[in-house]
Amino acid sequence: MSQAPATRPTLLAIGSEFPPFKVTQEEMYEGLLKKWYEKVPNAERIVKNTRVRSRYFAWDPRQALANGSVPTGDRSEVFEKTVLDVAGRSVGKVLAQVDRSKVGSIAMASCTGYMGPTPEYFIAKQFELTSSIRRTFIGHMGCFAAFNVLKVAMDSLAARPDEHVIINCTEFSSLQFRSDANAEQAVIQALFGDTSASAVVGSAPDGEGVQFIRTHTEQIWGTHELMTWNIKNDGFFMTLSPYVPFVIAENIHAYLEKLLGPEKLSVGDVKHWIIHPGGPKIVEMLGKQLKLTEAQLASTWHVLGEYGNCSSATVMLVLEHMLKADKPQRGEYGVMLAFGPGLTVEGALVRF
Repeated sequence: MSQAPATRPTLLAIGSEFPPFKVTQEEMYEGLLKKWYEKVPNAERIVKNTRVRSRYFAWDPRQALANGSVPTGDRSEVFEKTVLDVAGRSVGKVLAQVDRSKVGSIAMASCTGYMGPTPEYFIAKQFELTSSIRRTFIGHMGCFAAFNVLKVAMDSLAARPDEHVIINCTEFSSLQFRSDANAEQAVIQALFGDTSASAVVGSAPDGEGVQFIRTHTEQIWGTHELMTWNIKNDGFFMTLSPYVPFVIAENIHAYLEKLLGPEKLSVGDVKHWIIHPGGPKIVEMLGKQLKLTEAQLASTWHVLGEYGNCSSATVMLVLEHMLKADKPQRGEYGVMLAFGPGLTVEGALVRF
């Protein structure tokens, strides 16, 4: 009796959509940040040094926050009104590329707003997916949460290899912008943008398609105070230490040994790098540590410049752009990386 060929979790479709307000960094600075940070030394230089050129927003912060902060509930109402449109368009884009009757699960991540039922409920209903669909919503994990929805998909496929899984990350960081007048907050409000990125993952024979070989999670204990994300009466509040890039760079080789070692691979075997642009310093330091070329970092820099740091959705934007721009060849390896509160490093080994 012939044995069925081995299968792996495989990317079947990927796509992104954006909210309606596109604002250049210069427009954002002149229209709002200049006023907020007039007492912060070198505020304009801080904003420019993020290397963000433009961002998409779920609302126009220049108008919504012109008179100062607004309550958390008001911010949440905008999230509820916007998330189903933007995430729905993103999910619709990838569903159009697959057989939706095979979709058995949907996993969604967002740390920038809450509602119940959670958004993926309404998205599944909108597209008339099966009423028995398994739903998972992952909240408040930050910039690395794309890997959490990916791992839900991989686990689902291990149990039910004949199904497809929708994964989605939708983040509206602009809904939590704040006017706290210090350099740390100036960096944050100049860095983050909004988007929705989706993918469909299914099973395919080993060696056919963009396949997720393995993932690895690493908590860097004792560093949790360097990046935090908490709820206040007037919105969510983030802290972001300038030491974060140094800690990530110091630990990246040990991390990659754990991700790549079980597959008998090293950094030199990886041609494509899909790195979450948490900020320009992170990208610069990782590029130097890993001896990456400008071409290997091009998609990461492109996403940072055109969209900013879009929290959990960002690494999916980088993957989407890299697939179009680099056109990886069959059998080449890639590594996806993202970083967030913990500090936590998440990654996946991909074979094209």
